[in-house]
Amino acid sequence: MKIVIAGAGEVGFHLIENLSKNNLNIITIDTNKKVLTKLSQNYGVTTDHANIIDSQYLTTNYLDDADLFLAITNSDETNMIACKLAAEAGVKRTICRIRQIDLKSDYKGFSLKSLGIDWVINPVLLVADEIVRLILTPNIVDTHEFLNGEILLTGYRMTEHSRFIGKSIRELEGDGKEDLFQIAVIQRNNISHIPQKNDIIKYGDIVYFIYQKKDFTFLRKHLGYVQISAKSKKVIINGGGNIGLRVAEQLEKANQKVKIIEKDLSRSYRIAETLQKALVLNFDGTDLKKLHSEDIEKTDYFISVTDSESQNLTSCLLASKQGVERTICLVQQPELLQIIDQNTPISLAISPRILTARYLVQFIQGTNISSYFSMLNSQIEILEIHLDNRAKCVGCRLNEINLPENVMIGIVKRGNSYLIPKGSTHLERGDVILVILHRFDRSEALGFFINR
Repeated sequence: MKIVIAGAGEVGFHLIENLSKNNLNIITIDTNKKVLTKLSQNYGVTTDHANIIDSQYLTTNYLDDADLFLAITNSDETNMIACKLAAEAGVKRTICRIRQIDLKSDYKGFSLKSLGIDWVINPVLLVADEIVRLILTPNIVDTHEFLNGEILLTGYRMTEHSRFIGKSIRELEGDGKEDLFQIAVIQRNNISHIPQKNDIIKYGDIVYFIYQKKDFTFLRKHLGYVQISAKSKKVIINGGGNIGLRVAEQLEKANQKVKIIEKDLSRSYRIAETLQKALVLNFDGTDLKKLHSEDIEKTDYFISVTDSESQNLTSCLLASKQGVERTICLVQQPELLQIIDQNTPISLAISPRILTARYLVQFIQGTNISSYFSMLNSQIEILEIHLDNRAKCVGCRLNEINLPENVMIGIVKRGNSYLIPKGSTHLERGDVILVILHRFDRSEALGFFINR
């Protein structure tokens, strides 16, 4: 697969880091020679020091036989122009990162296609939607959809409410509910592993479940988490920019109690005119005295999404110190994610660059792989694979396939039915399977499922 990436910033760099081991033909174009040299040395990708919106350049280099073109520079305008030129040059598919330009027109689909854009990715929407999901479904730390949204992968943090703590995988499989979900991954102390039957779930673990979307409420009830998600939450949002405003709008619609802090007075007035029920406050989100006047200690969630990373960190630490149990912090440096998780009382940090790169990876898989998920700070991946009659595994039972130890099948779709597989399960032509694997076992594992 030939991929051309325009933009070697943080998103591009993280994306290439994820893709470099997948035997892809990657060409990266940027005007920053220093970054290109680092990419070439570290990951062996082809690089070119050039201006991506030079029409002569685009029509004479790389794109006539490219499978995918990604325009992910820091400029919306540059990305849109580059996609238009790339489409005209013959690239098969284009993805455009757009952060500021409003594309809410009724003619959005037509307008994008006329610009040569097949998909748009908006980091603001990704981050805002992620935050809203985390608030409305407590104890979820990560999620991904497979099989056109019919199957969910959801990571739940095990708290005192969970009925699974102290139970082994074998016990949970034997309680009569084993056909409704599969435990795919357990993350403990920032180390992820594919569980064995005797593994016991402990307090603080993040457990990843694979299940049908229709069973979402059942799983939460089975875990013991239904009641804590039922009540309305008190939420304070620090930062009334694009992310903060979108989060507030969605939480209003979900009947949550929202206060939003914005220190710019004119921006505060604009937010107040946009929101229907939320209380808009005009002060600095690190002003502890004013936070106390807004009952910070009675708040369920404190979220800081200002443009200042230092203010986000400071305000979340202050909120945690005042007794706020759940704090969410927006950071720009991906390196801070693990540091915050391990060494601070902040509940969760979110990086727009990491979210964007991880979202993009799902578009860049080979034949027969239609969806992909890579866990943060982990080598574990989950692939949605369509089996054809050339795959070695077709016609075999799972216990007949000599898979590597760190590989498991999470679910099998056959026609309109879904199966939680057992050792005796046969794999058939036309099945769609979710494969959970360690990145180092990827090549060996795919040899069983894809004819290459």
